[in-house]
Amino acid sequence: MLRRAAAVLLDIHDYELKSGIRSIEDPAAGVTGQIFLSDTLENGAGYATHLGQPAVAEHLLRLICEPGHNGFFETLVGDLHANSCDTSCPDCLRSYSNLQYHNLLDWRLAVDVASLALDAAAPISLSSPRWDRVANIAAVTLRNARPGYRQMTIAGLPAVTDGNDVKILTHPLWLTDRNSLGPDLARAWDEAERVHGLRIDPEHTFVSVFEALRRPL
Repeated sequence: MLRRAAAVLLDIHDYELKSGIRSIEDPAAGVTGQIFLSDTLENGAGYATHLGQPAVAEHLLRLICEPGHNGFFETLVGDLHANSCDTSCPDCLRSYSNLQYHNLLDWRLAVDVASLALDAAAPISLSSPRWDRVANIAAVTLRNARPGYRQMTIAGLPAVTDGNDVKILTHPLWLTDRNSLGPDLARAWDEAERVHGLRIDPEHTFVSVFEALRRPL
């Protein structure tokens, strides 16, 4: 997503930039991941150097996750794209150069990660217009993969159940450990047990939209 947005920002082809991930070991923070952009040509035009300036990098992130910056965000979340692209497509993230990663790419997740990069307290919710439709599609996918299950809503979150077992859809970035639950999942856990009498299995009850769409079983 950074590469695609940078191409729009600089008015260049996205193949003029390379993107990647590397891990580094920090004595204080342990092993952490870094995303990087580089010029495709060794003696290129210096696009990556320009994008590496803090103000430009911040502008690039805002272009991805906020309206009013070159119309990039508006194109992503507009009905024409958002209603036809459940994960990724050639109009947002897919290209020949990342063919091997097509099944992993997700433009909604990219937008949320950009939001968190700008503000660690940014709200991340499945009830947002950006996620609502695809979360329901994920619930239908889970239900269809489990004969005898029906679809329901628990504390505002899509879920499927057979009356005993339950699968609750979560945002891919939410923590699902019992001691680290955010307010949305904490309410869902309580309502599933107290109101619906369903059994919660900490390791298998919560299924992210990312996993449900790709590996429903």
